[in-house]
Amino acid sequence: MKVTDAIARIKSSIHDISNEYTDAQYIDFLNTAVQQVSSLLIAARWPAFIKETTVRDGDSLPKNYMCCVGTYPLRMTDGTVKIIDDDYETVPFRYFATPDLIDDTTIDLPFTHSGINDVVVMAATLLAGNDNEMDITQDTSIMQALQQAIASGISGTTSG
Repeated sequence: MKVTDAIARIKSSIHDISNEYTDAQYIDFLNTAVQQVSSLLIAARWPAFIKETTVRDGDSLPKNYMCCVGTYPLRMTDGTVKIIDDDYETVPFRYFATPDLIDDTTIDLPFTHSGINDVVVMAATLLAGNDNEMDITQDTSIMQALQQAIASGISGTTSG
């Protein structure tokens, strides 16, 4: 799904006929939603977020690093990798990473799975609709709706 299509769906859902938000603001909503959905999917160990690299002692953590996949002779402190086994100069390393941030309306959303893109658009719509609200209890229901949508998608069930 193109970012422009996602923005059009959000605008339609929140009835933004007066263009209250700029494309940059919609991209911010989408980026927040992508990071929220990614974090929930990573917590569920979704394999599409696994990346591989080789690290050396003193390297910076890989870009968008969230957590390790497996156990390695490594310690991560203050954004730096420390190899804790002197037998290794380098360590092949698998880790979960979030997608890069969206920075342009002409690109695709970072997910190839249309169901995940739908959840991202739903989350961004909730964020945009909640943006001007002062009652922050809505934020809790946003996260619960996201968690339920992701859990339903992973288990293959739907509610209702």
